[in-house]
Amino acid sequence: MASSTERIRVKLPPNFDTARHMSQLMKKITDNHGEGFEVDSIEDGVAVATRQVAITEVSHNDKSKTKEVRLPRSVKPTDGEKMSVKLADQHGEGWEMTKFEPFLGKAVLTQLSPETARCRGAAALALGVKPWEVQVAPRRDGGFDLELPRTYMPSKHDAKLEEVATSVVGRDGWYVKVNAQKLTASIIPSAPPTFPGMIPTPMNKVVKFDHTDKETFKIPLGMKLPAAGESTGDTFYLDMNAGAHAQLGGISGGGKTVLLNCYLATWLAKGAELAIIDLPTKSADFEWCKDFVRPGGWGCASPAQSAVAIRLIMEEGERRSKLIKSHGVNDWKLLPKSAALKPLIVIVDELTGLFALEAVPKAGKDAPQLLKDMAEEANRTNLFKEILKNGIKRVAAELRFTGVFLMLATQVASANTGIEPALRTNLHHKLLMGAKPTEGNRRLVFSDPDRVPLVPDNIRSDGAASRGVGSSEPEGDEPAVFKSYFATVTDYRAWLEKLGVPKTTQPEPTKAQMAQLEDAFEPAEDQDAIAARRSAMKDPMAELMGDAGLDESGRPLKGAALAASQSRALSNMASRA
Repeated sequence: MASSTERIRVKLPPNFDTARHMSQLMKKITDNHGEGFEVDSIEDGVAVATRQVAITEVSHNDKSKTKEVRLPRSVKPTDGEKMSVKLADQHGEGWEMTKFEPFLGKAVLTQLSPETARCRGAAALALGVKPWEVQVAPRRDGGFDLELPRTYMPSKHDAKLEEVATSVVGRDGWYVKVNAQKLTASIIPSAPPTFPGMIPTPMNKVVKFDHTDKETFKIPLGMKLPAAGESTGDTFYLDMNAGAHAQLGGISGGGKTVLLNCYLATWLAKGAELAIIDLPTKSADFEWCKDFVRPGGWGCASPAQSAVAIRLIMEEGERRSKLIKSHGVNDWKLLPKSAALKPLIVIVDELTGLFALEAVPKAGKDAPQLLKDMAEEANRTNLFKEILKNGIKRVAAELRFTGVFLMLATQVASANTGIEPALRTNLHHKLLMGAKPTEGNRRLVFSDPDRVPLVPDNIRSDGAASRGVGSSEPEGDEPAVFKSYFATVTDYRAWLEKLGVPKTTQPEPTKAQMAQLEDAFEPAEDQDAIAARRSAMKDPMAELMGDAGLDESGRPLKGAALAASQSRALSNMASRA
């Protein structure tokens, strides 16, 4: 047992009177420095007070760099801050109070490195406790092990501890691993998680679709960003049981087509039917699977063909609806296996271009015929685009219960370019491809963009890792950063052919189906001409000429186009003769 004298000096106010103010002085000394002090002298406006302090050094462990000291009985729980400063000042050389137990009359000092002391202070601030209530020890890998206070709550403190790891004691990529039951944690150094340059589509894991098995509704499309410290992330999939329709955005070259190919190939491998609607100038992206669409499911050659394709999908939806009602149920998933329906996947790419209306020239009655023809053609085209737009809105709103799944892809997703709020509301899964989307693009695609994580900087700056990367806000799962699977269209086609996926010899709508839509827009006075044209096709010459006088939708050709068509037909007749 060792005894020492603790001495303090207190500056007094000019009007201090010993007879009147001594009790106030003693209260101030006790409040600021603890009990047990006696005033020894007052001289030149300064009071000197001392007390005897007994401190016992129970242990001094050089290996663990700890000391245990005996505290005076006068020390209260509220004196922790004061004792921490006092003991650190007394022992110096990095000694910090790491345990304070006034009821047991002891405190523990530990010699901490500046890095460990900084970690302890930051962790204590994050956890809302005093520094001595958090135990911190350095790890061999450069990180730190922590003992957490009993007030620790994962929901309240984990994000703050992550900030300590990445922004205070470490850098991007460092992470925290917590055992909430044992109240321990580790701050672990690590490189930021990333993606490999390419993730092959796992073509050997696809299970045939079964509408009674919810797992078969999950369409794997890639890999989520790995957790900190991991090299492989969870599978990224869309749960089509949680939501039937999806919206896919992204700039040109962002990876939309790669993801769409994976999506439709996986569905086809599961046994689904397929329909594709696209701009004629972009439809080459899907030529590889044209013969895998359902009959009449290819709506890419013209606005008229797109309108017919969506009309045929609506008719299929109505047929399915009647079947569902006939079995006394209200959803296709409730049908018995004997009446089970195949999923119908509808891909609509380049939606903005499909919806964009043509400029209609002003053509009064005295305008040149060419200008009138141009105006008529623009009006017809716009009518077909409106049919397509209304059809897509109806599919999204009305056909979910029939097993029709809609995937809409576009570069721009604002109301003035086609995707109106009412349509967006019915699109359950939101995907945005590209490592560097603008904040404007994020807000046009995601319902709650603040919840969707950003692509990390280390991936954005890595050309290989960022290829095929996107962000997601899926129905039935947490928002995530992901990278899509990749396979060439040749590999996808070989896979589907190996599985025996059915093909069609009639992917495009028939001429009769096209003519049915076209004729609906002919003026009333032209209906007789249409009937005459149909009748004329029955005479021998017309039968011999075939469809030489008609365009792809069954309408009469005119002028040079008619002459060229007839010339080709006559040449064919001559060669056959």
